[in-house]
Amino acid sequence: RVSKEVDSTSKEAKSFLKQQEKRQSAAPGSLPTVSGVKRPSGMSSLLGKIGSKKQKMSTLEKSKLDWENFKEEEGIVEELAIHNRGKDG
Repeated sequence: RVSKEVDSTSKEAKSFLKQQEKRQSAAPGSLPTVSGVKRPSGMSSLLGKIGSKKQKMSTLEKSKLDWENFKEEEGIVEELAIHNRGKDG
């Protein structure tokens, strides 16, 4: 088995997806099943993952999220707000 990663908008990817659609319409039960559940494999699943790529979280966003969660867990939100309004903030 050979796997190749290509851009989802490339000509090669589009032609591959068209071939996959033809195969699935010709033989709908051709995919291997496990307990009646179809499991995508190979190039089509890779292209599907690329096409529905989730936005990655940056380090700055992750740090901000972690800090907000920490403040809520420790119950120091009000204390920080009061301290930041003072002259030492």
